[in-house]
Amino acid sequence: MTRTPQVRVRTIVSSKDQGIASVEAIGRNSNLGHLCKNWADLRKHVNESPTRPPLSRRDAPKPRSKRFLTAEDVTDIVDRYESGETTQEIGKRYGISKTRVADVLSEQGVAIRRQGLSDVQVIEAATLYTAGKSLAWLGADYGVSHTTVATAFRRQGLQLRRRPGWI
Repeated sequence: MTRTPQVRVRTIVSSKDQGIASVEAIGRNSNLGHLCKNWADLRKHVNESPTRPPLSRRDAPKPRSKRFLTAEDVTDIVDRYESGETTQEIGKRYGISKTRVADVLSEQGVAIRRQGLSDVQVIEAATLYTAGKSLAWLGADYGVSHTTVATAFRRQGLQLRRRPGWI
């Protein structure tokens, strides 16, 4: 026999100006007996079902797969890098990140070229920057990112302009 739960909430509010008020919350909350049987059936089913073994590492979800590079791809990456292409250009060609290109090159024993601007380029860029060119324009002109240009300027002690709209 299932028992129909009765829910009664009494809230008593008193005030000097008002008398005592009473509120009861019954109605749709008072006739939930049909759910008690459903919950009991569900609990019984869960308790009777066999337990699952814990997942082993081999059953775990696979990490996002990396783009597979063939031996020919690796050889081509090394050849392109040694002929002067940047890791970013090679990465775009193969659909991989420049970090992954650098990892492939390191695994093949290739020395990574110095990143950034040469001392002569920093002096030229600083002249253009003080003449009003932006970091983004300079980065595009020298084939590096604007942050690379900013880092080179900071190392030289050059004060950067404030960005428009920034406090």
